[in-house]
Amino acid sequence: MSLLSSIQPDQMRRVTIAQGDSVASRDLDLIYTTVLGSCVAVCLHDSAARVGGINHFLLADPAPINGESGQLLNRYGIHAMELLINEMIKRGAARERLRARVYGGGSMRQGLGDIGTQNIAFARRFLANEGIPILGEDVGGTSARRVEFMPAYGRARCKSIQGMVAEQQPVPVSAPCGDVELF
Repeated sequence: MSLLSSIQPDQMRRVTIAQGDSVASRDLDLIYTTVLGSCVAVCLHDSAARVGGINHFLLADPAPINGESGQLLNRYGIHAMELLINEMIKRGAARERLRARVYGGGSMRQGLGDIGTQNIAFARRFLANEGIPILGEDVGGTSARRVEFMPAYGRARCKSIQGMVAEQQPVPVSAPCGDVELF
């Protein structure tokens, strides 16, 4: 009987991964979950150390913006990948044992360029340069995806979400103050 089969689905803790997050764990009862459009998530696993992690990045490369905060840099692939690998190593993983799965990179909206394709190309290039083999991927297309990843076991599930379009966030409008009236 494996450790995984001894844990009931209702005993699993679910943690949602947002844009810019890079997390790792050895917890046996944990599932990371995220929803992707043009963003990419990379899941890494070291089976010997039984540690896994996931990130969620928005853009492949940082734009040349001066003074961008460290937290905002997490949304870029290069920073998200380095953070993820460092989190894995802190928990006992060895770089040479890491294996990857890549998800996302869909073309969600016309007129926004080919962000998804650039994110996929970045993830593949980064992993190849680091010598980390990709065991599987579900990338590209025009659908959003929901990814679930069990870090200690290295098991991932990806479901396409047909017809899902990224929601437009309303722009907050402040109340009128002083002599300025917003309309």
